Amino acid sequence: MIEKITEYLRSNNELTGSMVSFLLKPENLEKLKDNKKLVKKLTKIKALPSSVRLYLRNLAGVTDKITEDFFSKSELSEIKKRVAEAEANKSMGKKSISGYTKAEENAIGYRPFDRVEDEGKMSLIGAFTNPSTNIDMTLGQASFSKNKDGEIIVKDKHDFQGLEGAGYAETEYFPDSEFVKYKQVVPHRDTYDSINEMLEDPNVSEKDKDFMKNIQTLMPNEALSYEIEESNKQLLNRAYEALQEGTIDPSKYARIIAGMNQGEGIPIELNIGKITQEDKLEANPNFAEYIAYDTENVGIPTLIRNQARKYLK
Repeated sequence: MIEKITEYLRSNNELTGSMVSFLLKPENLEKLKDNKKLVKKLTKIKALPSSVRLYLRNLAGVTDKITEDFFSKSELSEIKKRVAEAEANKSMGKKSISGYTKAEENAIGYRPFDRVEDEGKMSLIGAFTNPSTNIDMTLGQASFSKNKDGEIIVKDKHDFQGLEGAGYAETEYFPDSEFVKYKQVVPHRDTYDSINEMLEDPNVSEKDKDFMKNIQTLMPNEALSYEIEESNKQLLNRAYEALQEGTIDPSKYARIIAGMNQGEGIPIELNIGKITQEDKLEANPNFAEYIAYDTENVGIPTLIRNQARKYLK
């Protein structure tokens, strides 16, 4: 049944987008939160972007380990492309990383910021139309290693370190991973209280009282307060208002809801197979140029250099 639904949705992108928008409505997210069985079934539909499916799993607390079977062929291809780029960098004597990542070696991360155009920033539309954006929203930063057979194993944990999330197209309501500060008023105590006490003190001269009255007129009437971080309820209200106004899209709203409900996150472990020389040449234009022109003058055979020239752009 799931295979038939997947095939049908793949042939109708407009319907698929409408289905996701429906699933990510606030009232439906609330229902999915407590329905692990339904979420497991929904998230087997590979026509839906992997990022959306993982959001829904996090929301419902479905923490089963994710393997390569969870992803579509195109999604696995994008992940493999990133690893191939990292492996190509390693072959050139650089760090074995691709994209933006805090790791030092054997890691893939977000696309370099200079390659991210507005339409490629994280959004529901981006998840459907840009495979790279979808994987940014799915993995973020992941590590990889080789098993004894030379196959690449990619590992990650799908979770939300910051509820709002960086990299989205808008910043007005939710600047990157920042909470709003609210002023909490101290009851029954404001800046006038100390002055009023002096004015009522019989031991204070009338001259001094007149002086304090003048000071009082110059001072703003502000209650003493301190700053606290917004509560989850305040954050949800802010997110809901932003969603209704169209300032944020459903995928970001879903991220916020899922982030509030997540536990330890969802483990991901993928076997994406071996990385070939052709994979590295195709994924990394700099590597193709490095090989084609033997930029280090190491005596690369002509056959290999000619092969690399096919990948020059």
